[in-house]
Amino acid sequence: MTVLSLPISPADHGRPLGVIATEHLGEVGRLAAARGGLWIGRRRVDAATPATGGETLLVRLPPAGSYCDAPLTLEHIIYEDDDLVVINKPPACYVSDTPWDTHGSVLAVMRRLLTLRDGQPPVLHLAHQLDVGTSGILVMSKQSRANAPLQRAFAQGLVYKRYLAVCAGHPPATTEVITGHGRAAGGRWRLYDQTAIGQPLPDGQRIKLAHTCLTVRQQYADAALVWAVPRTGRTHQIRLHLAALGCPILGDERYGGPTVVAGHRLPHPLLHAAELILPHPTVGRPLHLFCPPPPLLLTIVARLQRV
Repeated sequence: MTVLSLPISPADHGRPLGVIATEHLGEVGRLAAARGGLWIGRRRVDAATPATGGETLLVRLPPAGSYCDAPLTLEHIIYEDDDLVVINKPPACYVSDTPWDTHGSVLAVMRRLLTLRDGQPPVLHLAHQLDVGTSGILVMSKQSRANAPLQRAFAQGLVYKRYLAVCAGHPPATTEVITGHGRAAGGRWRLYDQTAIGQPLPDGQRIKLAHTCLTVRQQYADAALVWAVPRTGRTHQIRLHLAALGCPILGDERYGGPTVVAGHRLPHPLLHAAELILPHPTVGRPLHLFCPPPPLLLTIVARLQRV
């Protein structure tokens, strides 16, 4: 992410911040203002907000240099009722708003799609998160009455999740990885020894338990298709645990995964949320969901050499 600083002069006092950003940065500033990339300190501000002389306007721009809306259609919905909408999230898109954009996330695009379909804007809330590169099952609530039961189910481990991952190397046929998890001093997520669980971290949090069950579905010459069942819900948990085994996920450049496989450049990790079982938040019955993998994952698997 790029952050540009624009000091607000006394002459600009009272003028709309979006106008100031556009005058200083041209089309870049106009887009940032239109898509929610303007900040004063730690507060996101609207383009129409009057400027205050002496403050500094921060203009946050996308890391790739261009804006991109999540490539969603109504066909991505795999389940819907009065309380829930569940989608097959495409890879390489953000689930929720980013510091530089409030228009292109999965949540924002789905709101627009449902508004066009139903004639009124829905009140959508995310029940959980998926990484930007991860595809698959994503659950959102449509009614406030569903929020607390959903959050409770995820927090109490009542939701079963199973992911497909394509990783490098030869992981054990079946294994459990149990570690500590938290941020390092530099802010990145990392694993810790089990004995460190509960110890304080530099960010004020504590090291938490991270537990993943892994089963090889198909072994290839130099890669494997793996089922991953996270028993806890830590950020980047499956990615970190496979990397710790020396088998990083293909396309996961951050944690050492190869980014060119079978002649394909991989723009994101090959990790897919394929199955989810949760108690329905208002009815109570189990809701069992399945979701097919994206084309790139299937293409890579088809080109891997079998042992």
